[in-house]
Amino acid sequence: MAKKRGADSAVAESVIDVSQLRSPWVWLSVILGIGSLLCWLNALRSIRLSVAYNLSGLQHVLVPLGSWWLLGEHIGAKQCIGIALVFLGVMITAPAVAQAEERAEKKEHA
Repeated sequence: MAKKRGADSAVAESVIDVSQLRSPWVWLSVILGIGSLLCWLNALRSIRLSVAYNLSGLQHVLVPLGSWWLLGEHIGAKQCIGIALVFLGVMITAPAVAQAEERAEKKEHA
């Protein structure tokens, strides 16, 4: 959301325009992006990549819902269906992937 607000508030006159760096929203977006990367790297320490990557699909649910809630953006019927399908897909596959990983880990230690 900070990226959207930063893009809206910092109007560029050319493709490369450093005046956009004056926007606090742009800086907040950069800081949140770095924080997101650090959280992702920390998550990879705790859980396997196959599980973490599957759960990262939730961003396709959370970003549109957050933009609707915080920015007042419209979510159409087709987008709602897509959001629901992605959510269901993650909820169905995440436990299966986690169980498969646990079984593989037990075989390695046996």
